[in-house]
Amino acid sequence: MPPLHYSRLTVDYPKARDTSTFLGGHLFQRETRDGVKFFIERVVNGNFLHQAGIKSNDRLVTVNDRDIDGLNFDQLLDSIRCLNPIMFELERIVDGSPVTVISVLEIAIGDDNNPFARFVGFYYNTTLEIARDLIPIDVPTLIVYDYQSVDYNVCFKTTSGGTDYWLSTDGSKVFFSPDKLPGTSQWNKYNYVFASQPQHGKEPVILVPTGHTDHCLAANSDNILKLEIFDQNTYDKPNIPGNGRFFNRKGTSGAEFVLESSIMEGYSITRSDDDDAAVMTTSGSQLTEA
Repeated sequence: MPPLHYSRLTVDYPKARDTSTFLGGHLFQRETRDGVKFFIERVVNGNFLHQAGIKSNDRLVTVNDRDIDGLNFDQLLDSIRCLNPIMFELERIVDGSPVTVISVLEIAIGDDNNPFARFVGFYYNTTLEIARDLIPIDVPTLIVYDYQSVDYNVCFKTTSGGTDYWLSTDGSKVFFSPDKLPGTSQWNKYNYVFASQPQHGKEPVILVPTGHTDHCLAANSDNILKLEIFDQNTYDKPNIPGNGRFFNRKGTSGAEFVLESSIMEGYSITRSDDDDAAVMTTSGSQLTEA
């Protein structure tokens, strides 16, 4: 029977030479006698998933401690793309009987900006509860996002020395400008909500410049902001760059907020005092919408 959906499994890591890293396998969604289930298939020998002990046709049960029953294909695929480390609980059929295997993969970036497996863990015929005590690294909980709405022609400003600076674009350049210009300083803000385990004070957003709607804002390996390909007709599908999603984290005053990376914890959009460039730092500029 043909699959309901399938796609390459990737993770997005902004410090990599290629920000989208192929894990060496595909996620499949299939109709089974027990309902709709997810499987990992087309595992490539020697690649990340193969190194982590995963075999083609292993069925996914949980991802990073979260039961995936009830998730749709896009939710699961998009959420995996923002994970590192990744922990899969899988069911493997061995001699006609199901066996539980736990696979853990942590990806790091080398000096050449290429990804490598920093930690690989494989636990055969065990339970998730037992495996947790054996895993020497922290595994984040899977967070799922749902698209909610879009706000058009939003402007973001920060104030310094009595001057307003507007988050702007000029071609591929992203910077803060003292001039507020239509199409240059205006953004379409795609709003998401947490489908599970909401994080207090944070709202996932994607920012698309109104003068360049086939791209969205993202951070590169040097924490400089850039534009990456974006298809506004499929904004609720998993082709959005993982490093293109930000948390609209509210400040203490109520009106102000910072735009924090969703995969580089603690890094937020900041105006550089030297050249007004838009960069990612751990301080973060206080922004308001206008």
